[in-house]
Parts: sequence; C-alpha cells; structure tokens
Amino acid sequence: MTRRFARPAGDADLGAVLVDGAQRFGVELQPEVLSRLARFLDLLMVWNRRMRLTGEREPEAVVRKHVIDSLAPVPHLPPTGVVVDVGSGAGFPGLVLACARADLDVCLVESRRRRASFLREAVRSLPAPRARVLEERVELLAGQDLAGKAAVVIARAIRLDAFLAVAGRLVAPDGVVIAMQTPRPLAPATVRVLDSARLGPAGAQDYQLPGGERRRLLFFVAMC
Repeated sequence: MTRRFARPAGDADLGAVLVDGAQRFGVELQPEVLSRLARFLDLLMVWNRRMRLTGEREPEAVVRKHVIDSLAPVPHLPPTGVVVDVGSGAGFPGLVLACARADLDVCLVESRRRRASFLREAVRSLPAPRARVLEERVELLAGQDLAGKAAVVIARAIRLDAFLAVAGRLVAPDGVVIAMQTPRPLAPATVRVLDSARLGPAGAQDYQLPGGERRRLLFFVAMC
C-alpha cells in the first residue's frame, strides 16, 4: 500500500501537490517514489523542530518551495553513474534525487555535523541504499576518491563561483555540472572561475515553482 503524506486537517493533499509539481518538469512520480518522499518529509518535519533545517516549518511550504524545486534536475540525470550533491544541507536536492532515482549512486556532501547527522538518518529511514553521506569540506573531497569521477555534480543556492571551482575537479570528462540558482546574469568572478575550472557553459533552463518563484538550472561541461 502506498504511504500517504501525513498532514494536518484542512491542508491540501501534499501528494497531489507534489505530483502536479513534478509534472512541470515532465517527471512522473511512481508510488514507491512518493512513499520515499513522504518518509523524507515526515523526518524533516521532526528534525525541523529540533534545529532549523529549512526556513519553512509547514509541510506544504517545504513541498512547494524545496521538494518540487529539487525535482527539476531529474530529467537531466544520467542512466548510471555517481551524482555528487555539494552542500546538501536538509537534503535539497540530493535526497530528493535519491528518492526519485534510487538506482543512482548519490553522494551527499555536508560539512556541518548536525545536518550530516540528519542526512544519515534520512538515508537509513527512506531507505536510500545507494546514497551515502560524506561529512567533509568539499574543497578537501575534490582531491580524494571522487576527483574526476562524478557523472553529475549539483548544488542548490550555493554561490556560483565557489561551487564551480570545486565542481570542475569532481566532474568526469563526459559529465555535467548543474547549478540551481535564481535567474541572474553571470558575474565577472564566475566567468573567471570557468576558465580555471576548465568548464564551459552548456545552456540553461528557466522554470517557476507553484508559488510563482523563478528558478534556473545552469549547465556546464568539462572542457578538454
């Protein structure tokens, strides 16, 4: 039986909100994916009472602003390979991607101890057997076993130039870097980093969240 989203009386059906939101990106959520996302959201709400993982405390706001946003990259994930989420925080987008694509190896990189503890608990509870949490500063990680191995390196709402400087060392020669940002022109500092990181722009995708918030996926590829 598919697990339903727990919700206070009078709230919208969060499962329906999520399904409708995913359809914005051409993503069809299977029952097992919805079940994992429900467990993730329930656990996030429990931890949010202990520590501030997200600015929103209501489940519907979290779904509309964070979970649906984190589904936008799903159509761009590869059939196989390693996905590295830099600065996973509350699991956006990495844990959502692990729910949607349980067949992929997802590495959740988070240096803050309490957030890394939450991510480990979520990986166990979902379960997401092919996801792993790396409690490490990504600058140090780039020189270790993931260097040049990631099919996708992704980050959400991280300063773009800092992210690209690290992502260029993690992405495989045939991989892609995806930055989840609000729409704005590339800053001169970002353009300079692209050269040193040996990355080239590979397009963008603009979209809106259910509340009208504008978002953008920026794509970059390794330059030979």
